Amino acid sequence: MRKQTLLLTIILLIASTATSFSQLREYPDQSLKGLKGVRVVVKYQAPDEGSYALSQKQLQEAAELQLKTDDIKVLTDKEWSREPGKPYFYVLITGKRITSEKTPIFCFTIASDLIQQVSLSRKPAFKTEGSTWNQDYTLILSEDNLREVTLKLNKLAQEFAQSIHDANK
Repeated sequence: MRKQTLLLTIILLIASTATSFSQLREYPDQSLKGLKGVRVVVKYQAPDEGSYALSQKQLQEAAELQLKTDDIKVLTDKEWSREPGKPYFYVLITGKRITSEKTPIFCFTIASDLIQQVSLSRKPAFKTEGSTWNQDYTLILSEDNLREVTLKLNKLAQEFAQSIHDANK
């Protein structure tokens, strides 16, 4: 029990200085050039879906709405099947309750990728799916702050949209 308390203290200390970690982008990503839109796929894996006001459907809708707000076309399945490269913005949100106290503490990771069809330079005829853009966050939150998951998802979608706009200037 004492080791768990020490581990939690270390995690909370790190989280108190910065609640998220992400990679930085300095240059426009050329793999986004000419992108006309994306399909959006959000997967949510966390304890007791819906009991903490987070659901697969709500998070999917939040990501789509944010991209549309930032002038990124969200493709229907039919549009996506005809789009060169079949690009989709994939977000995996996983959460774990890390304390069992009265007011629980959660650790969430939000991993996002633009997945699209790519070919290998050493064998151009070979096509496969690959991640050509990614951004990840880790959040340590109390039950009272779980709306931060949706806010961070919105920020991530904004960063993705900005990367697309930067690449297409």
